[in-house]
Amino acid sequence: MLYPEQRYISELTIIHRECRLPEGAVGTINVTEGKRVEIRDVVAHGVIPSRFIIINAMQFFKLRKPEALTPLLQVEEGDVVDENQVLAGKDPKRGKRLFAETRGMIAQIADGRIILQAMPEEVNIEAGVRGRVIAVEAGRSALIEAVGAQIQGVWGNGKLSIASLRIEPEAGLEAIVGGSSLETRYMGSILLTRRAITPQALRILTDQNVAGVIAPSMDAHLIPYALKVDFPILLTEGFGNLRMTSALYQMLVQFEGIPITIDAFSDNRWSNRRPEVIINVKMREGQNPARPNVNLAFRVGMTVKVTRAPYEGQTGKIVELPPAPVLLDNGLRILCARVELTIGETLYIPRANLEVLG
Repeated sequence: MLYPEQRYISELTIIHRECRLPEGAVGTINVTEGKRVEIRDVVAHGVIPSRFIIINAMQFFKLRKPEALTPLLQVEEGDVVDENQVLAGKDPKRGKRLFAETRGMIAQIADGRIILQAMPEEVNIEAGVRGRVIAVEAGRSALIEAVGAQIQGVWGNGKLSIASLRIEPEAGLEAIVGGSSLETRYMGSILLTRRAITPQALRILTDQNVAGVIAPSMDAHLIPYALKVDFPILLTEGFGNLRMTSALYQMLVQFEGIPITIDAFSDNRWSNRRPEVIINVKMREGQNPARPNVNLAFRVGMTVKVTRAPYEGQTGKIVELPPAPVLLDNGLRILCARVELTIGETLYIPRANLEVLG
């Protein structure tokens, strides 16, 4: 039995959201099991202990003796310094100077070294959903159950935000420029675009006060820049010049103006989490949200998405699951599913190239 790759993309489902303090943080969980929470409620609070940075100032200035550093010092032990503040140099305004890499306190100056103690980082974790706490791990995390829409992406830059959703201008993200009426309209909002993020769009968004971006794709060379911005970026399709599937875009469009949570979780080898968008949705009479099934196998009628070229990004329904391998045009004989795509074509696609949506 083949259990395919699965992404939750549902307008109404039971959502389990884990609010966990970062590794290394020391803190408390502010909620108890059974308590109801709102989107903006702080469910966990903690502090990431300060780190010590040892700066070899003697080596930086190529000094022969530690004592030679004394006349160059611009700070003393106990001083609180800001990021990029001058620590040492003949002239604090010009010439060769040593700068602080982060805000902190000068803990010690000795043996030609400056020890900078970085300021501890305070962490507040908001619920992100309106729901009920169903489990608590003391000092670490709370698990919240909610009902709403859930859209999982394929890549995130590690940031999180809660704000209203807005659709990009017709001319694209590049149209959001300083001094225009568009800037005010999109300020503090999470933007939705069907286009790939371009270098120009990323520069403009960095200069504007946006709360996040949901986009289909971007070039892989933009990853280092995307990781540095202050707002979350979530990709729904992948890297390259891919457009968002019509079904997913239309689903998100209906939530314009509604507060949403974008958790652009940055995947790692030790976690099975995905970046996701969560929207609290009120249930209508007769609706019965389904619980996510992590052990889904392929079946006829299932909605799937193609993950490889030449039909990458297309969605459709499985109409047949041949029990025997199928001979493809490239000469390979492999297990396939016969899929009726939304573009009107019906064809055999390797099961390994399909992803379950729902």
